[in-house]
Amino acid sequence: MAQTNRKPKSPNKPSGAALDSGAPNNRLFMLSILGIVVLGLAAVAYFASTRTDGESNASRAADGAETAAATADGEPLTPLPDEVRVSDETSDPEFGQLAPTLTGTGFDGGEVTIGPDGTPKAVYFLAHWCSHCQAEVPLVQQMIDDGRVPEGMEIYGVSTAVDAGQGNYPPSAWLDREGFTPTVMRDDADSPAYQAFGGGGFPYVVYLDGENRVIGRSSGSLEAETIEQLWELTAAQG
Repeated sequence: MAQTNRKPKSPNKPSGAALDSGAPNNRLFMLSILGIVVLGLAAVAYFASTRTDGESNASRAADGAETAAATADGEPLTPLPDEVRVSDETSDPEFGQLAPTLTGTGFDGGEVTIGPDGTPKAVYFLAHWCSHCQAEVPLVQQMIDDGRVPEGMEIYGVSTAVDAGQGNYPPSAWLDREGFTPTVMRDDADSPAYQAFGGGGFPYVVYLDGENRVIGRSSGSLEAETIEQLWELTAAQG
């Protein structure tokens, strides 16, 4: 049976003596309620003072910058054709081509290099405001946590297309909340790393062999099974 709010019947009005006898207790009760309210407001003010636009202090980039200088050494890749979601040797004009070596820094200020080091890798270009990136990052991290990354392959992230006026800003706080463990490079405000790798839609991923040659690219969010297949293909190119 549905419950409804009903106005209770008014009880018989007590005598004046009865009201007077309960006055001290009523005052004590009201003072207690007032004290709880004051403490609650103080707690709200405290927690508000320790946050800045929803960002915890621990989540901020070490040097306070969400973008940083990034360089690309080598011939830039041409963009992935618009109609191609996952490329192969027949659909990607850059298949087998040497990708530029990227050099920059992470959110912690440490140097990051993505280049020919003998290790196959998947490089994820991520935009904090992109809903598909927001879905893909936790999926990739869950796959990492589940041990689904093939042995001998590495995963990198590049935070790019940063815009303080867009949602889910700043990217350092977003990736920190997601517990994203791959090494992440900061692109600069003009996104040269992203452009040098022929950036298309987000998330944009370039799969490289140990010599930094393109063995595939993908644009947009993918299912876990497809991601795992691409990782295995990449790892086999070591």
